[in-house]
Amino acid sequence: MTDLYRVRSTWTGFPGGPGVSTMYFVDMATALASVETFWLAIADRIPAGVNIQVESSGDVIDDATGNLTDSWTEDAIDIVHGTAGGSYSAPAGMVVDWLTSTVLDGRRLRGRTFIVPMSGGGYDNDGTPQAEFISDVLAAATALVAAQSSSFYVWHRPLASRAGGAGLVTSARVPNFTAVLKSRRD
Repeated sequence: MTDLYRVRSTWTGFPGGPGVSTMYFVDMATALASVETFWLAIADRIPAGVNIQVESSGDVIDDATGNLTDSWTEDAIDIVHGTAGGSYSAPAGMVVDWLTSTVLDGRRLRGRTFIVPMSGGGYDNDGTPQAEFISDVLAAATALVAAQSSSFYVWHRPLASRAGGAGLVTSARVPNFTAVLKSRRD
């Protein structure tokens, strides 16, 4: 059993919002500052008017059962404001894959964070993210992994047939495709 601190970042200011990005940590000492630094590093890739608020409180969960075991509270983090001008597609953007060395049910445990919406100026002619955007987001993701090298986890919910599990994030990848969130509705 590992207690995981659930850190949510709420996205607002765009059609189809709000959205939420969720990350898990085992130590809160520097987690919020690292998450804020990640969002600040890519704020110029996020449309102006879109805001990301890293929540200053949340739940602690047991990774095996998914049960709440406690709650946490930290000092408030400033809102991160997107700064990219121009038009954008509200349900489209990029994705960061969080990679682990953990295997559950015969598969490598991975997590994802969607960077949606993304600035409209960040797409190539074929609709995929520009190499510069991919490079910038990967650099920010790699810095988050390095800053939280023993604390940043991906969590897999428990299933009826087995307990949940968690794996330490060891690296990140930003694939060259456009991610579309279909679950957001106006």
